Amino acid sequence: MHEVDSVKQVEIFLYDQVVGLDVMGPLEVFTSANHIRRLQGKAPAYQVTLSAEEAGLVTLSSGVQLKADSPVVQFADNDYFMLMGSFIAPDLALNTELIETLSTKATLAQCQVSICTGAFLLAATGLLDGKACTTHWYYSERLAEMFPKVKVDSEAIYIQQGSVYSSAGVSAGIDLSLALVEQDYGVELAMDVARSLVLYMRRPGSQSQFSTPVSLRQKAGSRFNHLHDWLLDNLCGSLSVEQMAEYCRMSPRNFARRFTQTAGVTPAKYLEQLRLLQARSLLESTPLSVEAVAWDTGFGREERLRRVFLKNLGVTPGIYRQHFNTKPSL
Repeated sequence: MHEVDSVKQVEIFLYDQVVGLDVMGPLEVFTSANHIRRLQGKAPAYQVTLSAEEAGLVTLSSGVQLKADSPVVQFADNDYFMLMGSFIAPDLALNTELIETLSTKATLAQCQVSICTGAFLLAATGLLDGKACTTHWYYSERLAEMFPKVKVDSEAIYIQQGSVYSSAGVSAGIDLSLALVEQDYGVELAMDVARSLVLYMRRPGSQSQFSTPVSLRQKAGSRFNHLHDWLLDNLCGSLSVEQMAEYCRMSPRNFARRFTQTAGVTPAKYLEQLRLLQARSLLESTPLSVEAVAWDTGFGREERLRRVFLKNLGVTPGIYRQHFNTKPSL
């Protein structure tokens, strides 16, 4: 974190159906940094250029249009070359002609940045090979399947690996842009930008708190569907692997082995995930106190529920409720 004299050159690549907030979030962060610097009598922090395959109007996913200042083939040595996300980014990553152009451009830049599913475009250039990156939680598995050399982290809000930066979905591009401001100009300017835009300086928790929980019933498979329902009906009780095995009319050893093979997790871990899923639902939809939620979902003590939330979601039950529930707690 240090003060610099020269303005940072940022190029944002646009294409039809790019997500508007992927573009406008970082753009507003950089614009706010410039505004604050001007008020302080200092030079602008960032000069942002919008490029596309051809200069002109680009239609965003919302139907709004932005004007690209220049064609992306006008190569320049930018400080940051940013690739934004869209619903069609995975398909665009298969466009070899486009990827060749983006690869040349990205290689010339000092730093490469992907926002949301822009990670597919950056991964297609090969610049993410062997590196950790993140993307929108919904697309994490697909990114890992398409680019097995990339170390996909579905939890992180944003990641830096050398000169390569990546952010999670949509609004996480704002988090990453604030981190870039802090890195380039120091924490004070980044804090001023966060206050100006009414943002968290650092968002609490991981992506998991925003993701749709995977259906555990699907994990258990048809063989253990009845067990799934029985566990749901008895969550607040003290449940053991032996009791689960008895319900399934199997020996504990055989049950544990068969269940783990089918569900991909141990019975104990499955039970914890089921309780966590139910606790999330209660925190989202009821005014029950955190203590009551802990009791009703079988965690017993509030502290145990807190530990499981922090381990799996990166936030406390109280903060999770603030994000996702409008009902006051009892």
